[in-house]
Amino acid sequence: MTAPARILVAEDEPDVGMLLREILASEGYEVELVPNGHLLVERAQEQPPDLILVDLLMPLMDGLEAIRQLRNDTRTSHLPMLILTALGDSSRIVEGLETGADDYIVKPYEREVLLARVRSQLRRASRLPARNPLTGLPGNVSIQAEINRQLEQGTKFALLYIDLDNFKAFNDVYGFARGDKALHLVASVLQEQCHPGDFIGHIGGDDFVVIHFGADPEPLCKRIIQVFDQRIRTLYDEADLQRGYLVATDRYGIVRQFGIISLSIAVVTTYTRTFRNYDELGRVAAELKQAAKQIAGSAYKIDQRSDDVIPPSPNDRRSSSSPEALIVCHDDIVRTAIIATLNVRGYRLLIADNEIAAQGLLAHNPHPALIVAEFQRSTPIQIWQQMNHNSTLIALINDDEEATIAQQAGAQVIIRLDGSPLNLSDQLQAALSTPAR
Repeated sequence: MTAPARILVAEDEPDVGMLLREILASEGYEVELVPNGHLLVERAQEQPPDLILVDLLMPLMDGLEAIRQLRNDTRTSHLPMLILTALGDSSRIVEGLETGADDYIVKPYEREVLLARVRSQLRRASRLPARNPLTGLPGNVSIQAEINRQLEQGTKFALLYIDLDNFKAFNDVYGFARGDKALHLVASVLQEQCHPGDFIGHIGGDDFVVIHFGADPEPLCKRIIQVFDQRIRTLYDEADLQRGYLVATDRYGIVRQFGIISLSIAVVTTYTRTFRNYDELGRVAAELKQAAKQIAGSAYKIDQRSDDVIPPSPNDRRSSSSPEALIVCHDDIVRTAIIATLNVRGYRLLIADNEIAAQGLLAHNPHPALIVAEFQRSTPIQIWQQMNHNSTLIALINDDEEATIAQQAGAQVIIRLDGSPLNLSDQLQAALSTPAR
């Protein structure tokens, strides 16, 4: 006997939620009701349902943000999602569909219309193609089945979860046709660089996976990044390449400079850890992907934890309430000293080697509490001014001229670089221990 479809409903009005549950349960569906977007994301990640109904206006986290987070998570990105909205609220409907919702239902609910749209989405989800129609690679259903199969067999493998950075800006400027070429490029690079026995899949959008059966996934990550970073430049207009960035609007409505498309790769292995299923493995991959995306440019993060000793994950060790710090510094030694100091202070770090790369990070993390920026190659004045001076600005300078620029920009702290990482760390510690003026 086929199990009933599970439907997760997010609705903050108890009476409306109970009505929805009654209608759906009367048709044999298994229904879970949550009162806000935060619990919706949590429950969907813990036990992905077959369908999600989400109200747009809710406390703690609204429906739009919940949909965005679910679409960015490998465990939930494929789920059908319907938004619940008031009659005549067309602008919110459009925003919800653009965020990632598949359809909408208008309040007050007509029973037959509600059930028809639910059946339609469940039917569509059950008919998802085994292969992604754009790249021809195995799609999400096949990927989940393959990962679960390998886990059941006890195979040792590395899962590479690959995501494109700055892809939305590229699509906005050049259009979807060229965006499709970028996705084809990723697919071709993976097919060329991976071992013949590796499994390559396209989850959807700009998310790809590789199941790699080699002993060390790091060389593969390096090859993929090296080849991709070279070839992606061929899809840009020459003028944009010379300038080094595209100008586009981020999801907060701020016009920013976005650098060349890059890759963020999260790597989870079964070499030293065991996973029961795709969901457990996907949860770790999603954590690592977020850590990789906090570093500007192409980057990879490999999970080094084991079943015996599992230290905090990249996201777990910095709670969601921990302040963010943006580092803008081209010098590797100086940047390493800053990272070590701010890590000890508990900051969640956004790391860029130039101002354009910093703009790309701010498109997804627009309100860092702290900016530590080098004034040698580029001045972060524009970035700081965009945030209305709400962040603390610590300027790293080399001479009196740069000190004057930093003072005029309004930097609260000015640190002169003398070639000593230890001195830099001590000055940073002192500055962060002193209340802002």
